[in-house]
Amino acid sequence: MDQVVVKPKVGAVLFDCDGVLVDTENLGNGVLVKLLNEYGCPVTETMTNKLFLGGTLAMIGPKMTEMYGVTLPENWTAECYARTFEALRNDMEPFERVDDILDMLEVANIPFAIGSNGPHDKMDVSLGKVGLLGRFTGRICSARDVPNAKPAPDVYLLAASRLGVDIHDCIVIDDSISGVRAGVASGATTIGLVGETPGELLRENGAHYIANGHQDLYALLKIWL
Repeated sequence: MDQVVVKPKVGAVLFDCDGVLVDTENLGNGVLVKLLNEYGCPVTETMTNKLFLGGTLAMIGPKMTEMYGVTLPENWTAECYARTFEALRNDMEPFERVDDILDMLEVANIPFAIGSNGPHDKMDVSLGKVGLLGRFTGRICSARDVPNAKPAPDVYLLAASRLGVDIHDCIVIDDSISGVRAGVASGATTIGLVGETPGELLRENGAHYIANGHQDLYALLKIWL
């Protein structure tokens, strides 16, 4: 956790979903790699993490054509989501301290919302699996709800507007390069949460603060409230 010199105003907290609230990244990436391998794209989990973490499935097809000359079938994203949902229902585990963080925000009367590149049906499955879905009723924003996905700031601007809080008074928490860029571009104070993406890369892409895991994130927010 970075040393805090000036406490930012915490009018609301806007969370990314995958990799921040729910531990979906490795499961989803494993499903993606297996499926792309079946279609003749010899990617590895390291490659797909580097290329696509924090992005959308829509960006993958053109990249596979560019890299391997493979045209993925039209229904490949539906198949990928179906396999991913099955893995989430069966194998996903919750992150430690997420409930504690949300409890702390509620006690402090700080509203919170989700801004994710993922679709609503995926978030319904993953958040439902770990018992978080009800805590975000009416405050779950997807890239499908806005003109542009991250790294554009649209989804975080929408999340702030849903809460009725000025984006400059919001804290964004994201674990990907595209998400950190979106948070910074929106005007929010942005925390880069270290997971699959190293902290130095999150910092290089504009994160104002770095949290090395959920315990560190809890401690940082507690100082600010």
